[in-house]
Amino acid sequence: YHEGGVDVGDVDSKAEKMHLPTGEAMTEAAVITKLLSKVAAGKQANLASFIVSLFAFYRDLHFAYLEINPLVMLEDNTVVPLDMAAKI
Repeated sequence: YHEGGVDVGDVDSKAEKMHLPTGEAMTEAAVITKLLSKVAAGKQANLASFIVSLFAFYRDLHFAYLEINPLVMLEDNTVVPLDMAAKI
């Protein structure tokens, strides 16, 4: 969620969502359009690339659950997950 903090309310109702049918490829263009409209234009490409790569990692290794919170982007557009929980 783009606002962050501890008092963001019902994040699920505010979060951007992307439905991806089984077998369909995730593309950076679709991620930018459906998930990143509120992200600064100069950061969208790197963040979309990270999301597509993360999804491939999740799918290819048959994860049951993967959560990253928080996720930050540095001034040089490097994406850094600060905490992660996962189940394989």
